Amino acid sequence: MRVLLIGAGAVGSVISKLLSKEKSISEVICASNDLKRAKEFIDTKNSNVCLAKLDASNTNQVVKAAKGCDLIINASLPHFNEKIMTAALKVRVNYQDLCSRLKDLKTPEQLQFHKKFQKAKLVGLINAGIAPGITNLLAKEIADKLDKISEIKIRLIEDQKSSEFVFSWSPQVTLDELSARPLTYRNGRFQLLEPFGGTEEYDFPQPFGKRYAFNVYGDEISTIPRYIKVKRIDFKSSGTDIEFSKALYGLGLFSKKPFFLDGKKIIPLKFFSKIAPALPTPKEMIKLIESGIIENAVFASVVEGIKNIPKIDNYGVFPPEALSSDIRKEILIGLENKGIILDEQFSKA
Repeated sequence: MRVLLIGAGAVGSVISKLLSKEKSISEVICASNDLKRAKEFIDTKNSNVCLAKLDASNTNQVVKAAKGCDLIINASLPHFNEKIMTAALKVRVNYQDLCSRLKDLKTPEQLQFHKKFQKAKLVGLINAGIAPGITNLLAKEIADKLDKISEIKIRLIEDQKSSEFVFSWSPQVTLDELSARPLTYRNGRFQLLEPFGGTEEYDFPQPFGKRYAFNVYGDEISTIPRYIKVKRIDFKSSGTDIEFSKALYGLGLFSKKPFFLDGKKIIPLKFFSKIAPALPTPKEMIKLIESGIIENAVFASVVEGIKNIPKIDNYGVFPPEALSSDIRKEILIGLENKGIILDEQFSKA
């Protein structure tokens, strides 16, 4: 397989390393509009990896770059999902991405391509990262083991021990999600909640234990009710990153409402995005750790679904929870083979 990987930042660099180790993949083309920045993330010494300049908003450029490839992965901004999916159809190449743009906060834009991908005999695996992605897959695994399911709770923990504020993911995507009203699903209807509300003390597995979790936006809720019959789903996150973000939200720095300062109109979210630190490069991250600024942090991207795309026997556009049980099992086995611990616990309601 030849893979066109659009997006050469922190997540793209991890994906390219994982793909370059797969025997079934002969070449990974890492495409970015900023090659100078991309070289700080992508290991170009690897003979299976190369860099290419590409504007993801230009469908014709994507089509040209994707010729001869077997898969396009959008690891850049979700704002480009539709343009890249249009390019995938034109060049007849399978597609994968990590999250939705969700203009209305509840409708995944990728699903509108389902019939077109079906007709073209292509597979589009969407929202296939960690969260959304593995979270959706595990929700389906649980649902399939029960006669019926009334509620799904998704709880995350994002912990970072650091003396400075360091972004774990793309600042733009992070700020978009943190400033959005969290989505929930109750009795057949999607509802929007107040960000960082719904405080709950949740008991996480050790070494984390009990932590306060808050409502934040999770793409999972936009697709799960379409494939799992359930009455209620909610998504909450906790940990130092979320607690710090909650404090910033309380200061109004995530607000999109303008105010005037010294006669100039200022939008807090735009102001904060301008002054926020850039995502550290791998070399910068090493320096932060060696200097003791970051004592402990975990950053990961799961792309196990990629090598299973050729095995999907249905055409169309699907999130992970829509995959067959056999494909889901292969993905979970792949995770365990890479040292990921999957722990199941059962208790009475």
